[in-house]
Amino acid sequence: MRKGLVIAGATLILLGSCRDKKMTNAFDDEDDLEEDSIEAFVGDTLHLFEEEALPDAVDELFDDFFYNFLDDDRFQGQRIAYPLPCKEGGEAEKLTKDDWHRFDHFNDQEVLSVLYEREQDYALSKDTSMQHVGVEWIQLKNDEVERFLFNRVEGKWMLTEIEKKRRSDMPNGEFLDFYAHFVADTVFQRHSLAENVKVILTSDDGEEEPEEELLNADEWFEMRNSLPLPTEEIVNVDYGQACISQNRKTLLLQGVSNGMQIKFKFTKDGEDWKLMEIEY
Repeated sequence: MRKGLVIAGATLILLGSCRDKKMTNAFDDEDDLEEDSIEAFVGDTLHLFEEEALPDAVDELFDDFFYNFLDDDRFQGQRIAYPLPCKEGGEAEKLTKDDWHRFDHFNDQEVLSVLYEREQDYALSKDTSMQHVGVEWIQLKNDEVERFLFNRVEGKWMLTEIEKKRRSDMPNGEFLDFYAHFVADTVFQRHSLAENVKVILTSDDGEEEPEEELLNADEWFEMRNSLPLPTEEIVNVDYGQACISQNRKTLLLQGVSNGMQIKFKFTKDGEDWKLMEIEY
């Protein structure tokens, strides 16, 4: 999905080939070099330096836009609406470009999450008519969340607002409080496992039947260290998926650059959340 590097590389190759050809033709005979030929040369190559190097398709799906936003600092700078409102409680401040470094938590981000209840809600990520998406930077060791609101502005995705809030005030706040405890406390984690956690292994092409096995608590802890469960923070993408039921949640983890996808499915049993299933 990271198209920026591919396009940048193609541009450099094209630039090199055009430069060699034009320079050879232009300077074969210095006496024939006239002002109009120089202007023509500049006109032929000027399009290679246009500021907007990415195709319009980058704005069709939010995911494609956001991966480029993470990957390309130059592109990121073009897609922030300054002065950028930052709200906390009833107060707001306007951020300048120089202030952005205080809020840029996305550098070197390797895993994004999507928290949802119904499988059909994940299909929202493929909706090209989407106009508003929130990206939540959720700290797990304290009660802080920063929500970055992206909107389409004249057909282009732009970061238009930041809102600071408490984790407990979010629609998924109760589950996130549980999850923060789950990843921090191994005794609590053991208590929060189903008697047997189902593991479903799907094939890459989807043509083979999924393999299934059951893990007891000891087997879970053997597997646990190989799983990319966030323990410090979650960067969660909110496409507008429903938050109706407080009895089931799927935490989908997605690798930014490697195509990894793992689903952790939790169900609330009475007053207690339980990890029931892992699918990858």
